[in-house]
Amino acid sequence: MNMKLMMIRTYFGFSSIVNPKKAAKEGFQIFQKVRKKDIRDREMPFFGKARAFKVHHQNEAIDCFELGDPNGPLVFLVHGWDSNAGSMSQIAYKFEEKGYRVITFNLPGHAFYSAGSTNLLECKNAMKTVVDFINPSEKFSVVSHSFGSAVTANALSNTDYEVDKIVFLTNPNKVEDIFMEFKEIIGLRKKAYRALIKHTSQVLGAPIHTLDVSANLKEVNYDKLLLIHDINDRVLPYTNSFQINSDHENVQLITMHNVGHYKMLWNPEVMGRAVSFVEGEEVL
Repeated sequence: MNMKLMMIRTYFGFSSIVNPKKAAKEGFQIFQKVRKKDIRDREMPFFGKARAFKVHHQNEAIDCFELGDPNGPLVFLVHGWDSNAGSMSQIAYKFEEKGYRVITFNLPGHAFYSAGSTNLLECKNAMKTVVDFINPSEKFSVVSHSFGSAVTANALSNTDYEVDKIVFLTNPNKVEDIFMEFKEIIGLRKKAYRALIKHTSQVLGAPIHTLDVSANLKEVNYDKLLLIHDINDRVLPYTNSFQINSDHENVQLITMHNVGHYKMLWNPEVMGRAVSFVEGEEVL
């Protein structure tokens, strides 16, 4: 354990006893913090190539980007936590080559935003705002990575949109599992953790279980779902995809080995399977 983490755990362990509500609110602020906002060198060319546009949304406009044929079949790309639209560039280029219209965007708090924190509620509202702005008249597809998969399931649930294919390049499932892991990382005690869950539910306007991915997928009108997950993923457990695959029909789970969590976005095999699935081809 590094010194910084040790100090954080010591602080929250003590604060959890002295003032659990304060510890909960401070913990939530850390939970929302976006750690990496810098654009990586290999992501930068995407922002020079794509057509940039902004969509008005609450306090700060959403940075959006478009590639491909404006009249082609539509696909949205949704990046993960601590990332940006450029992380989806390799799959964006492949869809562009196939004649698709590709729309992607930076989630709130990420990349060029002045704010440095966000949450699932803000992100799902942002995605719905972008989709509403594009206003698709026909079925469209979505490819998302990691946290972006939770954003996708929540944003499209209980809407009238008809979705063709969805691809989750890893995904969370139960939101409380993420909070439990966070609790252990920062050293929150039980009473402070209960206060954290209560505070989060108040901020989100609903119990946190209402944001669970599998539950929200049941409220999305889609044709087929592809799950691609490394069985040894160290960020989001493979069991998340395994459970969703068990819970839903018209789902295919592809178990990968040694493609990693972030590295998979630059893996030709992963990208090829995702694009082929969206095109309606059989994917093995």
